[in-house]
Amino acid sequence: MKILLSILLSLLYIQNITANEKLIFLRDPFNPNPVENNQQTKTYSERTFKVTGIIWDKDNPSAVIQFPRFKKIVYIGNKINKYEITKITKKHIELTNSSRKIMVKLGEEKILE
Repeated sequence: MKILLSILLSLLYIQNITANEKLIFLRDPFNPNPVENNQQTKTYSERTFKVTGIIWDKDNPSAVIQFPRFKKIVYIGNKINKYEITKITKKHIELTNSSRKIMVKLGEEKILE
C-alpha cells in the first residue's frame, strides 16, 4: 500500500511540476468539509450568521462565519447582506452600512434586517 501511494504521488509530482513550479493542491483530502478561504471581496446574502472564530493577524485578520447552510472565512472588505466588514479585532467584528454600525462578538449569532 505504501509503495502504491509513493508511486502515485511520484507520478502526480512529475506530471504537475516543472523545475520552478510549486505543487498546488486544490483541496485538502483529509477535510471532507472544507472552508473556503479566498480573499477576494465577496458578498454573502444570508441574513442569519454566527461568528464562530477569529484568526488574528494584525496585518490581515479574518473571521470564521457560520451561515445556516455553509461556513466561510471572511476578511475586511467582504460584505454580509448589505453590511461591509470594516473591522476585525480579537473579540469581535464590526459591520457597517450607510446608516448603521453593528458589532458582533465572537460566539454571538446575529440576524440582519
